[in-house]
Amino acid sequence: MEDCVCRAISAATNLKYEAVEKLLELTAEDCACDKLNIHCYHHLLDGTLCYKRYNANGATVGELSARYPDKRLIIRINGHLTCSLYGTIVDIWDCTEKRADVYWIIE
Repeated sequence: MEDCVCRAISAATNLKYEAVEKLLELTAEDCACDKLNIHCYHHLLDGTLCYKRYNANGATVGELSARYPDKRLIIRINGHLTCSLYGTIVDIWDCTEKRADVYWIIE
């Protein structure tokens, strides 16, 4: 799981993978939580990096990607983070049909 969290955040934000790892470690220390805990990376994305979180309302990863062809997204599905870069899903496996619960638009 660590890899998908760091990979998705890194790809969508253009931060180096190692920088995302360090930010997660610092967030975990600050919040007294495991760095891969959902609340930890939510705090990093929502609080530290100030990205707005949206409810996916049952949309699939593919539907969200198609909805925002001009944006970078971080998308959460059950047990996984992925990203969409300008309408293209960037991941090591095809999660297009998986239902998302939340996503962040990276401006």
